Amino acid sequence: MKYITRKKLISVLVTFLLLGIILSQIRIEDLISTIKNIDITYLILGFFLYILSYLLRGLRFHLLLDKKISINDLFHVVCVHNMVNSILPARSGELSYIYMLKRYHNKSTGEGVATLLVARVLDFITISLLFFISSLFVHDFPETFSSIIWLVVSFTVLLAIFLIVLLYAGEIFLRFTDAVFITLKLDKNGLVNLFLGKSKEIVDSFQNIKNSGKMMELCIISFIIWFTLYFMNYTLIKSLDINIGFFEVLLASTFVVFMSVLPVQGLGGFGTYEVGWTIGFVGIGLSKELAINSGIVVHIIGVFYYVLLGLYGYQYLCKK
Repeated sequence: MKYITRKKLISVLVTFLLLGIILSQIRIEDLISTIKNIDITYLILGFFLYILSYLLRGLRFHLLLDKKISINDLFHVVCVHNMVNSILPARSGELSYIYMLKRYHNKSTGEGVATLLVARVLDFITISLLFFISSLFVHDFPETFSSIIWLVVSFTVLLAIFLIVLLYAGEIFLRFTDAVFITLKLDKNGLVNLFLGKSKEIVDSFQNIKNSGKMMELCIISFIIWFTLYFMNYTLIKSLDINIGFFEVLLASTFVVFMSVLPVQGLGGFGTYEVGWTIGFVGIGLSKELAINSGIVVHIIGVFYYVLLGLYGYQYLCKK
């Protein structure tokens, strides 16, 4: 418990530190001017794309849970889960999905953990694939950023390959892990047994998905989810009258996703979001000031989106 509290405290401190650094690099007048010039039409389109991504996430969980919970119910779970997970520091809000499945739909912790983990694995594989594709279409990087890009691309592709192997050879991995713990005489340890028990539930979930023949369907849905989210980012960039291509936006905004998985993510992702956005968009040629301004504005819009949907989802769950 003390470790968790310390971790959250560090995340909050990192938030204020990074925000201070970011805000010191721009003029507040320019930021206000950027906000005033937002094209509302693109803002509305972006919101509908965001809702679509939630519906698709609900559909994916619907399939992962063997269609035992309706898409409508899962859409509202996704609304609350994404809001809580985006606001709380260090990604600690992930537990809200497991809690809501257990409280409102009588699903076990193992089912919640397994389906959430499968969704996250599919997310990372999809993001890695889209990131790799975008790197092939974007050219003329600054020399320093070019080497970083290919290093990141290589790492994400290798990790995605590992996850795919784990997805299709989970039982072999589990047997190997079990043998290692027995060799090290740790198989009687309570935490080790808990880990192995949960791992078996997760591998069984993977196996059920493979046996059901839903894997291709889930991969397609995951691809559409992230394509929709990246297109939303492209729409919001257009609302700020910044003329860059779709693949440039895809590649640059992926750095925000990479930053979001760090354990130091602060309240609402503030600080880490802006740093990831600035790194990505400066890397594709935007000025530092424009990259920071657009990152702050797009982040604020995103917060408005997920809080609005989160409160709507919360009202629905309260009625249940």
